[in-house]
Amino acid sequence: MISRHFLSSIAFRLPFALAFICTCVVILSAVAIYGLQKARVEMATYSVEALSSLARASLVSRQVSDLVSSAPFLMNATSPYRVSSESRSVVAQVDSLLVSMMPVGGEAPAGGIATDEIVSLLRTIRRQTLTLAAHADAAQSHKAAAAAALGEIATGSRVADARLRERLNVIVQSVSNAASLFQLGELQRRYVAETAAFGQSDRTGPTLSQAELHPYERVFQAQTQYLLEMFTIRSAVAQLHSVSRDLSHATETQSEAAALRLNDRLSSASDALSRLLAMVALASLLVLVLSIISIRSVMRVSRGITALSNGMNALTRGEQNAGLPVYAGTETELVHLSDAFRAFKESVDRVSRLRRTAEAAARTIRSTFRTMNEGIALFDARGRPITMNRRMIELMGRTGSSRKLPLRRFVETAPAIEPHLLPSGDDAGTLTERVSIRHRTRDQEIIEVSVSRQPDGGIVLLARDVTALDRQEAEAAKAQRLDGIMRMTHQLSHEVGNMIGIITGSLGLLEREGGFTERQRRHITRIRKAADRGSALAGSMLSIGSQQAIHATLIDVGSVLRGMVDILEIAVGAKSTIRLDLSGTLPPVALDPSLFEQSILNLCLNAAAAMPDGGSITLSANQQDHVLIVAVSDTGTGMSQEIADKAFEPYFTTRGNEGGAGLGLAMVYGFVRQSGGDVDLSSQPDKGTTVRLKFPLGS
Repeated sequence: MISRHFLSSIAFRLPFALAFICTCVVILSAVAIYGLQKARVEMATYSVEALSSLARASLVSRQVSDLVSSAPFLMNATSPYRVSSESRSVVAQVDSLLVSMMPVGGEAPAGGIATDEIVSLLRTIRRQTLTLAAHADAAQSHKAAAAAALGEIATGSRVADARLRERLNVIVQSVSNAASLFQLGELQRRYVAETAAFGQSDRTGPTLSQAELHPYERVFQAQTQYLLEMFTIRSAVAQLHSVSRDLSHATETQSEAAALRLNDRLSSASDALSRLLAMVALASLLVLVLSIISIRSVMRVSRGITALSNGMNALTRGEQNAGLPVYAGTETELVHLSDAFRAFKESVDRVSRLRRTAEAAARTIRSTFRTMNEGIALFDARGRPITMNRRMIELMGRTGSSRKLPLRRFVETAPAIEPHLLPSGDDAGTLTERVSIRHRTRDQEIIEVSVSRQPDGGIVLLARDVTALDRQEAEAAKAQRLDGIMRMTHQLSHEVGNMIGIITGSLGLLEREGGFTERQRRHITRIRKAADRGSALAGSMLSIGSQQAIHATLIDVGSVLRGMVDILEIAVGAKSTIRLDLSGTLPPVALDPSLFEQSILNLCLNAAAAMPDGGSITLSANQQDHVLIVAVSDTGTGMSQEIADKAFEPYFTTRGNEGGAGLGLAMVYGFVRQSGGDVDLSSQPDKGTTVRLKFPLGS
């Protein structure tokens, strides 16, 4: 079964059209040959009656002249109604002329010269004029349909968008006055562009439905049919005018030829008819040969066009393996089209590769934007939100609904940002340079927020969590301060130790001498006790300064802590309890056992002092990567951040009235640093304190 697609293709229609034309030519040639043969036989009979037909031919000539003189008005007629009216008037004249040409009795004169030709031309004029009137009526109906659609558009408001409706109304008004298909095509492109642009610019809003655009489509369809009918009318009028000229020429020729040369051309007419017969036969044969050649050429061209069309359709569908069309002909246009297709395919392949690269980059950018650890938000020059990632909402302490908040309201959670710097509506704000601030959230996180202005006036808001960085900076500053204090303490302990050594040596020399009174001996004894206390103080200062002698051995921290539980429970008192939280297997670590035990004891005593009403002290030990962490936690009063920053400083204490010297944590800090480790203290008021001792493990 032949498909409809094949019947609509060039490969079928062009060969079919040529074959149909050739068939018609052959049929017409056969008819002409038959008519010429018959005319040759009847020529003698017609010559007898020719003279009697001259008078009648003259009358016909005059009537034809009147008819022809009334035809040219159709060339200038632009109103379909007028064309229809005048066409029917012409038909009436033709009918009257045909009746007058028939003799009384209803039979055509046998010897009428060119009467059949005139009658044929008159009938042709009549047929073409009736067709012209029908096209004029059709054009008038299409014009009325366009006017009705325009009236519906003018009285209705189907298109909700007023500005779009106004632009579409202007277009259809121009359509109703379009005088050519080219102008109508330009208006059609404008119409398509307007509707397409509206759909792309308002994707989130309502779209245009077919019912809303139906009246406008009817105007385009009616005006298109009207212009086609008017084009057909003009073409028919031109043909009618040509036939009218042929009719006028035929009548004039008939009259002159019948009067002057009929008798002396009968013999030559017979010879001419014979030659004409041969020429017609030769022409028919030539037409047949040319038709065969044309059909073959058209089929070859159609195959090339089909190959090009298939290739273009394959490219349109995005097929990656679309092959280049193969055309074996020599027609220049199709060869150039093949070359152009090849170049176009290369361009499409290159654009496809670029598009895939761009899409991959866009996906990467979108993924990075959504998953980046820093928050980013974009606002326009009026402070309205454009886009932001989820991290920005989290860092600013907002919810998902805050995406639609204007800039000044969005940054209310960061009070350090001055509102007058930011744009809001018609107020462009005073921000000129990049501004960065840090603020602390309710969860004690430090958020750094920076605001900068784009060249177009928009605002870029960046936020990042710098809690860890701020803590690291604070820890580094505290460590640097403590190291400085330790170095100073070390130097001071050496100086004090040297001076006490001199005092002790001098006392030894003095005590070897005799002859002292009792009072002098008591003074020497007091000096000795003071020197001993100074020596002990110097020793403790060496411990704080991380300069005491370390006797490190591999110890099992878990076993040491288990063995200290009894001593620690006695030291912290009955109100406090000691709880162990040790990992199953702990690696050995190189430490001085006595100094480690002294450090744990100092930390537990501090924890017990922080819990005057009693509480729980937890000793925990676990391994993280290549570090052994020993932690002492209490549930006491805790410390503020300012006090925690000074806790490891020598002689700093919060228990001055209770006898605290402020050396316990300093000694712990010195021991851990001398052992190659680090100390971390975290505390919150009324929530307790945790001190972590971090010792590196051997490789």
